Amino acid sequence: MSAQSNEIVVALARNFMALLQTGMPGWNRAFFRFDADDLKYGSIASYERDGKVNLIDPFETSDFYSTMNEMAVDLREAMSRSEPRFCVLLLTVDSSFDYEIRFENADPSRWRIAKMDGGSGIPIGLT
Repeated sequence: MSAQSNEIVVALARNFMALLQTGMPGWNRAFFRFDADDLKYGSIASYERDGKVNLIDPFETSDFYSTMNEMAVDLREAMSRSEPRFCVLLLTVDSSFDYEIRFENADPSRWRIAKMDGGSGIPIGLT
């Protein structure tokens, strides 16, 4: 990953943790999922607190989602200069301020976050 890409990843993690620290006291782990193709993009986020998983409301935190989406689009573009273009980005953070970012290049349904149809709010495929 290039220096520019690394800077964007750190900014994504920092922005996500800032929202969690100010708006979701007591959180212990959280997930931000961004997916994109050539025509559209979108994101969803969730967090764990007190043994429950909550989705982060896009209406109450529209500035957060707007900023995160812009940074993810920038990262997708920056990385595509030297690597295959990703279709899904999953950022996982914890209350110890550790983070991990994963990329999927082929399966746009990977790591879906949902609470409908029996979903837990944790990305599918993670524990």
